[in-house]
Parts: sequence; C-alpha cells; structure tokens
Amino acid sequence: MAVKGLALYAIRDALAHDPERALERVAEIGFEGVEPFGLGDPSLTRGERVTRAKMLRRSIDLAGLTVSSAHTRFPASTEMDWLLEELAIVGVPVAIASIPEHVLGYGRDVLTTPEGIQRFADAFGRLSEKAAEHGVRVGYHNHWWDWPELADGTRGYDRFFEALGPEVVAEVDLYWAHTAGRDLPALLGRLGDRVRLVHFKDGPGLSDDPLADQVPLGYGSADLEGAVDALPPQLEWNLVELDRTSLDPFDVVADGYDWLVARGL
Repeated sequence: MAVKGLALYAIRDALAHDPERALERVAEIGFEGVEPFGLGDPSLTRGERVTRAKMLRRSIDLAGLTVSSAHTRFPASTEMDWLLEELAIVGVPVAIASIPEHVLGYGRDVLTTPEGIQRFADAFGRLSEKAAEHGVRVGYHNHWWDWPELADGTRGYDRFFEALGPEVVAEVDLYWAHTAGRDLPALLGRLGDRVRLVHFKDGPGLSDDPLADQVPLGYGSADLEGAVDALPPQLEWNLVELDRTSLDPFDVVADGYDWLVARGL
C-alpha cells in the first residue's frame, strides 16, 4: 500500500517560520512522510546548500517523518555533484522537476514542439543516468499548462512521457491534470506503472483562473474518486498538496489526510 505524505509546499509559510513545530504538526495529523521543495537552488553557495539540507533533515528526523521525494532544480547532468550531495543529506530517493524551468536550459514552451519534447526527454535521460549512479530516481511533476496541442493533434505531456525512458518517474498532480481538462482515470491508465507518486488536491478547476482558491479533498470539481479507482499497484506515495487557499492550510491538509484514510489509501 502506498504511504500517506504531505507535500511541504502546502505549509510553506509555517515551515519558514518554525520548521520544527510545523513538521511536528504534520506528524500529529498522521502523515508518515513529507516531500520537501527548493533543493538545488543555484543562487546559494555549496556551504549554504549543505547547511540548509542538514537543518531540514534534522527537523524531519525530529518529527519522526521520512522523505518521499523532493522538488528540485536540476543543473546540467555533468554538474550534479552539489545537488546529489543535498539529496543524500536529506535522504531523498526521488528528485522531481516541478516545472520545465527547473531543468537548466529549458522553458515552459519546451512541450509545444516535437523537437523541444525530444530534447527535454533526452535531458531527463542524462539526468536520470547520473542520479541512478547514486541510487536516486528522477521524475517530473505536471501543471495545467503541460498539455499543449501540437499540430498533429497530440499533446505535449503525453508525447513527452512516450519519449522518456521507463526509469523516469511520473508524479501526477491530479488537480492540475483536471484543470487541464484531462480524464484522470484515463491519464493514470496510460502512464501505468511509471506513476509512483500522486498529488491529491481539489478546487474549482478553472482553466481561465487556475490559481483560484483550493478546497479540501472532495469539495472541488476534480474526479478524485475515479482517480482512486485507477491508481496503479506500484504507487509508492499518496501526497496531499495545496497551492493556494483562503482556509487554514493545516485544516485543509488534515481533512485531506482523513479523506485518504476513509478510502483505504
């Protein structure tokens, strides 16, 4: 059975204010693990990155939590040493690019042409090969903009995963896929066993206002029940996440934890 975790971006303000107490509250809710974000920051020195990684690991350990994965920035595949050091300190098994810009040299338009898609897939192949030497997998997390329609009627995200090697992990954000108009069970079915992590969140799913306030699971428009039925057996983590809400983030993620438990996840 997949493990229940929290994507720490959901409580980023509390984490910045008092990381140890924030992570204690995460554990008190019942979550077993967390997904940090912000690793691989190229604006920091190596020493600063190591210090931040050690502090994060200490806070996670004190709360009795494990690490599912982390959202990171990726340098060129030949310059991965600093990032791999951070990942090892924090104990990250899967390093995830959450947007194309977090892979050096790529922008948000990369999935709009066959040539861009292939270059992006090739870059992931190189990053994955280097990371695998250190026991780390590499993955990609979707947003709503990742399904542009190409001239032949295919979609950028779908072609991207078709071009990737099987070693690259899919972290499917169900809400953003829903906001992009995707059929969630069909998407999970197509990706199959490469789906190892899933982000659960909910909201109005407005394509013209994608960052509208999000709500507790089950109170929005996403077909989360259908997604639950389509989750692959190889799934490793069910991660509650939240980008923007007018409610207390801890209340929303606690409701999310309860929602997962009620469905045996």
